[in-house]
Amino acid sequence: MTVSLFDAAKLGEWTLANRMVMAPMTRSRAGKGWVPSVHAAQYYGQRASAGLVITEATQVCRDATGYSRTPGVWSSEQTEAWRAVAAAIHEGGAKAVMQLWHTGRMSHPLNLPEGCEALAPSSIAADMPMWTDQEGFQPCATPREMTAADIERVIRDFATAAANAISAGFDGVELHAANGYLIDQFSNSASNRREDEWGGSLQNRVKFYGKVIEAVASAVGKDRTGVRLSPYGTYGDVSDNNPKALLEAQVDIAATADLAYLHIIRPMISGAEDVGATAKDREVLEIARRRFPNTLIAAGGYSKESATVDLNEGLIDLVAFGKPFIANPDLPARLKAGQPLSDFNGDLLYAPGPEGYSDYPALNAQA
Repeated sequence: MTVSLFDAAKLGEWTLANRMVMAPMTRSRAGKGWVPSVHAAQYYGQRASAGLVITEATQVCRDATGYSRTPGVWSSEQTEAWRAVAAAIHEGGAKAVMQLWHTGRMSHPLNLPEGCEALAPSSIAADMPMWTDQEGFQPCATPREMTAADIERVIRDFATAAANAISAGFDGVELHAANGYLIDQFSNSASNRREDEWGGSLQNRVKFYGKVIEAVASAVGKDRTGVRLSPYGTYGDVSDNNPKALLEAQVDIAATADLAYLHIIRPMISGAEDVGATAKDREVLEIARRRFPNTLIAAGGYSKESATVDLNEGLIDLVAFGKPFIANPDLPARLKAGQPLSDFNGDLLYAPGPEGYSDYPALNAQA
């Protein structure tokens, strides 16, 4: 029997309307106090014809902030604002998952709350530019190496943020362990030069990743917890001396924790950029499929046709689409009907306000 992208699917105990996932995408629309935009509920609700909607990465604590105008979920005001987003997603028919992150060294002092500093496993700056609203692009901060107390505190912050997300009405949370942010910084050998129990060997480097998973699953339930990985990824100036072994270790930890799902970014995507198909794109999914028993989501450059191939080969269970959702809020209907897709305005991708965010019309609304 042929599997369609538009078939209903199970994700643990959840029933999804289709096999399409709206991937998490930073949009930099948050307001004062890192509170989600007043337009966020409309934006996500418009795209809730996906089976599953995963929000933009959301800070778990004050010093998790790295980019301009990205939201948090550590305060009561932030948590309450997220309630409308979860409700809008549910009203549109999708399940709602909040992605949680700590950006670690991918930060700049101008973007951090007062009194905060960039933290990382080691005091090594990422060789990356960071946008600041005050002074444009600046070099990333040189972070302070985290103490054991810092590490334990951030693990607790992930668990608290996850509980806040569930209290706001979200069905689950996704841990952002990809793309060179804090969890990924611990896991990769180039960014983690520690000589204690949190660094050195592969087993030690993935300890932080495992402890965050353990804490969050304990706080909200393993059936409400997923994790996102970017195997072989170099975005955020990370790299590992044995990326295949790292992926296997990460997948095994997720499998042992019996998480609801594993979300893999194919290596053809670096951060938000498509770098072209690689020989590793299939290999990483085969590794994940063999070693992880629950729902497997894949992201990265999929078309309707290529998604259908991987679904029918049993390689993956769900397919995440990112950029196509930006200017096509009704993406599932457009793909199903074979209708053309609209292009988004790149100049407005990270601009504040509703323009280029919640003002893209559905196809049936275009005259």
